Amino acid sequence: MSDFTMQQRYRLVYDDQINLEHLVALTKVYLPIIGRDAFTLYSFWGLHGETTEATLQHVDLLDQLAMGQHEFIAAREKLEGMGLVKTYKQEMSYGVQWVYQIFPTMSIRHFLTDSMLSSLLAHYLGDALFNELVVQETAQHPEIAGTNVSKAFFDMIGNESFQKLPKAPVVAQETQTPLQISINQSAKQIDITLLTDMLRSFNVSQTELNKHKDALTIQKALYGLSDIDLVRVIQATLTANHEINMAALQKQLRQSYQQGQRKAALPNSDITEAVVMPTVTPSNPAEQLLITAKQLAPLVFLKNLREQTGGFVTDAEINTLNDLAQLDIVSNEVLNIILYELTVVEKKTTLNKALLQTIVNDWAQAGVTNAVEGLTYLQKRAQNRQRQQTQNKGNQKWSQKKPIVKEQRPDWENQKATEVSSAEATAATNKLAEIRASRRNTEGAINNGE
Repeated sequence: MSDFTMQQRYRLVYDDQINLEHLVALTKVYLPIIGRDAFTLYSFWGLHGETTEATLQHVDLLDQLAMGQHEFIAAREKLEGMGLVKTYKQEMSYGVQWVYQIFPTMSIRHFLTDSMLSSLLAHYLGDALFNELVVQETAQHPEIAGTNVSKAFFDMIGNESFQKLPKAPVVAQETQTPLQISINQSAKQIDITLLTDMLRSFNVSQTELNKHKDALTIQKALYGLSDIDLVRVIQATLTANHEINMAALQKQLRQSYQQGQRKAALPNSDITEAVVMPTVTPSNPAEQLLITAKQLAPLVFLKNLREQTGGFVTDAEINTLNDLAQLDIVSNEVLNIILYELTVVEKKTTLNKALLQTIVNDWAQAGVTNAVEGLTYLQKRAQNRQRQQTQNKGNQKWSQKKPIVKEQRPDWENQKATEVSSAEATAATNKLAEIRASRRNTEGAINNGE
């Protein structure tokens, strides 16, 4: 930082008080990641006390900590990256001064519920120490023998008369720390600097990583990988020239995903995955669906849906979702809502490429950009479909009614009779008698065999 000098002053502001529990967490889970200098700086600032004015001097701080300027800046940046410190630069009339806001650490258990932070800690500690730490934190405390004779809350207040407030004066704050929020917001992005540092021993250049940044970002978002997971896959698929082989990387991810499905189906599998329970229980299924759709990668989301019914994700579906991710038409949370609609609501046991492409294209043209808009779009379509069915049913009933036919009287009813003379009537009678006599003679001849 070019405009930073040791002679400049600073002040400390606390987001909350730092206590012994925070220092224990700092020692067990933060120290392996941030290192000794950052650990010392945070401990000093955390126990110093808040200051109302910028009266503290950096030169005194560095003398007390036996730390150089470059070491101080590096330590402070690590604390900033871990969400423990926020730095504010203030331009004053007499020069520059600084404000450092100090945040409490997460509890050890809270830290271990975050997959990204747990992965990073495991990287620095190693599997043995990391697993030992997890066992210590998840160990069940033995029950205390004896009868619990403690008084309850209402036993304590007794008949005390007091007026209850209409609501609490303080609103509950976000349960996630600023660091976790930052991690979630940047989950789709790749930390090129981190990848470069971790792949330096494999002679992978930052230029090579930037060359494949977009493709790596897609694979990370599709499979729900952390940067640590991505580094491991890159290491396993590097070419002899230390270049990234995207085809081999995708194949490796597909095989690992399929292997994960097989292991999940085995009841006695040695591999167990940490389950992170939400700190706040959603009030309705729609809210739960939104939270899950936003947090999970599409392939992880679809895998969970299939496992609930005893199924699995096919190779063709993996390739299809990979192709859709390459197109980058809709966000992952929108794609998850589509997968939920087809798999759970419409109960399709398999999804073909043509169907998914058609739906994604339709949703993209409809301007659906997030999970909430996706559910709203589904509701509108369901309402329109129901309205259309109602209209069609009404039209069908109308078409089945028999048409009203007006009875028409015969034409002869309108014909008028004409008068006949006696001579004409006698002639007609004689003619009819001749016809009848001729018919009798003919019938008699036929009966006699003539």
